[in-house]
Amino acid sequence: MKKPDTINGKEIMMIHSKRLLVYGDVEMDILLQTENVQARGDDAKVSNLAFSPGGSAANCAAIAASLGQQVTLLGSLGNDVWRKPLTQDLKRHKVDIRLVSTPPGQSGTCVALVDGSGERKFYSFRGVNESAPPPLPDAVVWKKHQCLHLSGYSFQEPGSAAVARALLHEAHRFGLTVSLDPSYLFAKQQPDDIDDILNKTDLIFPNLEEATMLSGMRDPRDAAQSLLSRGVKMVAVTLGGDGCLVSCASGTESVRIQPTEKVLDSTGAGDAFCGGFLTAWLNGLDPWQSARMGSAAAAYVVTRLGAREHTPTLSDVVQILRTNHEGTLADSLAQKFHLQD
Repeated sequence: MKKPDTINGKEIMMIHSKRLLVYGDVEMDILLQTENVQARGDDAKVSNLAFSPGGSAANCAAIAASLGQQVTLLGSLGNDVWRKPLTQDLKRHKVDIRLVSTPPGQSGTCVALVDGSGERKFYSFRGVNESAPPPLPDAVVWKKHQCLHLSGYSFQEPGSAAVARALLHEAHRFGLTVSLDPSYLFAKQQPDDIDDILNKTDLIFPNLEEATMLSGMRDPRDAAQSLLSRGVKMVAVTLGGDGCLVSCASGTESVRIQPTEKVLDSTGAGDAFCGGFLTAWLNGLDPWQSARMGSAAAAYVVTRLGAREHTPTLSDVVQILRTNHEGTLADSLAQKFHLQD
């Protein structure tokens, strides 16, 4: 058996041969923690300032890699002060960054205001994520991957949107499973070819607000059924502290996994869910087990400040599942991936 790598001093094991290709933003998050996010013109005391590697796609890739998934990230990093720490962080998480381009320009940056409950407000500068998106992979790359995950932020501006659409087309041509994390702006603005995008999407991970905007229905079950009727094969609607709802041809089920520590910051929770879900799904777990693994990964992330400062390993996920009385699944994961308690 391969000698384990480590993340944050904890052992990880690259667990399988199926590879995940992730496309989207790579950026640095500047986190400002305050008791209340103030209205315009007000002044607020910041109790904590932190710099944390971020970007929805990069977060998903890092979480999946920390759980043992083999991940290739496709994206852009600027030639600026953020390039080195962002590159080092992705390497630390064992993400394959050979398809991350480094054009001249500024890296993406996001300022996140985090209040006392862990909720947040974002101010984003996409930088080279938009102005200089990466070139498309060649056929050799496509043949080595089984799943393409797209961030909805990539459809926000013309440059990255053109790349996202081309990737969607190529993934369909090479027979990859396609997953989509739609994002608020994608759901609100809804590209003109939204029906074609959904028809080529196998798995979609909207939160409730996004699902409502995409479907016109407020009830998560109705929203999920609407998306399934438009060609999506599986819908996982995340519901914040209320868990998630997963719906596919096999049925619909609600899943709720509670954090085992105090919630500090919900930044990156949805990305962690995607990373955990896809890792489980690519390893043959069913939709409900995959949702539990994704929920456990998210439950770990929200108890830390920043999306990637401390990422969960499989052992962390198994422990959270045990604490949530999901012992059967925890035992199955431990046995499947040769974990030692």
